[in-house]
Amino acid sequence: METYNLSYMHNPGTKPLCALTIGQIVSNAAKKWKNKEVLVSLYQNQRFTFGEIYDKVDRLAGGLAQLGLKPGDRLGIWGPNSSEWFISRLAAARGGFIVVQIDPAYQAPQLEYSINQVEIKILISTEFYKSNNCYDILCKTVPELNTCPDNAVELKSTKVPSLKRIIMMCDKQYNGTHQFNDIINSASPESVEKIKQQQNLIQPDDGCAIQFSSGTTGKPKGALLSHHSLVNCIIQFAHRMNIQSESKILVTTQFCHTSGSLFGILAAFVTGAVIVLPYPVFDAVKMLQGIISERCSYMLATPSLYVEMIEKSKEQNIIIKTLECAVYGGAPCSQQLAMDMIETLNIKHLM
Repeated sequence: METYNLSYMHNPGTKPLCALTIGQIVSNAAKKWKNKEVLVSLYQNQRFTFGEIYDKVDRLAGGLAQLGLKPGDRLGIWGPNSSEWFISRLAAARGGFIVVQIDPAYQAPQLEYSINQVEIKILISTEFYKSNNCYDILCKTVPELNTCPDNAVELKSTKVPSLKRIIMMCDKQYNGTHQFNDIINSASPESVEKIKQQQNLIQPDDGCAIQFSSGTTGKPKGALLSHHSLVNCIIQFAHRMNIQSESKILVTTQFCHTSGSLFGILAAFVTGAVIVLPYPVFDAVKMLQGIISERCSYMLATPSLYVEMIEKSKEQNIIIKTLECAVYGGAPCSQQLAMDMIETLNIKHLM
């Protein structure tokens, strides 16, 4: 009897898989929760509704298209957690671009390798990360920036030939680069409308993100992830955690990691929850203060981060009362740590 190797194994369940793209869940959420808050960046003093994010996302996607980015082209994002990162990731999905999530701690050799490995065409970069001046690192990666005029130009680099444009997530004008807000503001109504019209052409099985491995056994390897895998992963995850539209999610992990971009970005668009960014990098006190000020009910972190939060909570007598559920991953969690999390952080459920 003839047999077939199917791409998917079908099995009935309480929460069936869906055939949606990230772009579609973004537009669906904007229609359903237009005036509801979706993103709070405490350190940037910014708050956005679903409707406001949707508008910025499509205008950024339109602006990127005007710079020559086409569906399937690679868009790199290099920086710590911020509203710009959040918007850029969603704009890539709406534009049909493949987002490349780059570790903000990378130095010039690692950045050069990443750009060449997947042929990044446009890079959205932060200005600083911890003690790193990221523009200085860019100048080492793209030496041509040192002789560029003040205004933004199309790059012609010998070290990273695929890279044509660099966009800085700041208001300062750096030689040879664009400013993030300028790209959003430059989008024509026609380019934005084209982004909206092309959503049905983007398929759930299309690749939408490249995630690099850690490089433990060699150089980092890029894995291509599809809309289908990411959307269904976060739908099932949010369902299991019982995240609701009134929930508030504290983000501790970096967006460049799969857990950070799923739990810290996409979860909002399948549940209506609010994403809270206390600080660009992990700081135990800032995280605890963020939980209190925004009354966060969900968070995800590695066991080592929970250890720091427990220590600071005890040292500074910071009382946490609102956490419904905490998720840990990346390393084993001891029974003692689990008990400390429940007792000190007053967590009701652990996953």
